[in-house]
Amino acid sequence: MRVLFFTPYFKQNRGNATTAKRIVHGLRLMDIEVVVFAYEEMTWNDRWQEIFDEMDLYHILHLRRFANWKNKHDVSLNKPYVLTSGGTDINEDLADPNALLLMGNVAEDSCAVTVFTDDGKEKVLASYPELSDRTHVIPQSIWLPTETDESILLPKGNPVILLPAGLRKVKDIFYLWEAFTSLSERYPEMKVVFVGAALEHGLIKQVEMKEDEVEWFTYIGEVSLEAMAHIFKQADIVINTSISEGQPTALLEAMYSKRVVAARRNPGNCSVVIDGENGFTFDSPEHFIMKVESLINNPKQQQEIAEKAFQYVSHHHQFDAEIKAYVNVFNHCLDK
Repeated sequence: MRVLFFTPYFKQNRGNATTAKRIVHGLRLMDIEVVVFAYEEMTWNDRWQEIFDEMDLYHILHLRRFANWKNKHDVSLNKPYVLTSGGTDINEDLADPNALLLMGNVAEDSCAVTVFTDDGKEKVLASYPELSDRTHVIPQSIWLPTETDESILLPKGNPVILLPAGLRKVKDIFYLWEAFTSLSERYPEMKVVFVGAALEHGLIKQVEMKEDEVEWFTYIGEVSLEAMAHIFKQADIVINTSISEGQPTALLEAMYSKRVVAARRNPGNCSVVIDGENGFTFDSPEHFIMKVESLINNPKQQQEIAEKAFQYVSHHHQFDAEIKAYVNVFNHCLDK
């Protein structure tokens, strides 16, 4: 089987790239020939058209971004193709009538659509009920490659709170800033660390200003996927403040690394974080402060929740199961 994998990003370390790298690695382990075209990073030319024509199937990540790209290029999807939602495309873009129409034009001729959660499936079918017989839920798994270079060190603190997120509006990275400020007064050894690519110019400027203003905050920028395993192990609490999520890979990685996670309540986060069981959820900065103080004052609970987080991810987000699910979808499409 020969598959051309379309992803918006593959080189830059952001959510779509992490998803693409994991799936591509898994498919290659299954002896599937996979060629990757990162359509937001690479240029389409005659050689890519030749490769395109030679493939058996296309796998496309992120509906809206790909639909925009296809509109600007003379590419005819004349082989079976599978669409995988990246999260933002259904949580945010479906509210835009123009994006809804654009995405629908690509989705209507697909042989399958995959989403990460039941909530994602409900949202897709609410907009495109005609896709009910070909929409599949395939939860994300964890593939956290490691490297021997452990040179990226977080500042020492107690606690160390880590926010792994690309700097963009939907991540709402300053949602807890006043909560951090309040906590820093009560816990002077606290450190807050942001890690992620600088994706929006205005946000990086704000982050740099904040870093100059307070001693307890550090931004370490973009790092490789291979470095994240070591970074997670240096944190006490890993947080997610996103307005919306498809399914938060960084939280799953942190849970697999036996870190306590605290996530803002939204359907994507709540699809993996069970409040008080394998992590914590919060719906306001004040609620977050209460949860963090509870953790700080109860190290035994912190350890128990971290262990349950690891067990949860190990059981419900297995790498082999995710890849086999995609292969089954591919085989179904090619057998039609």
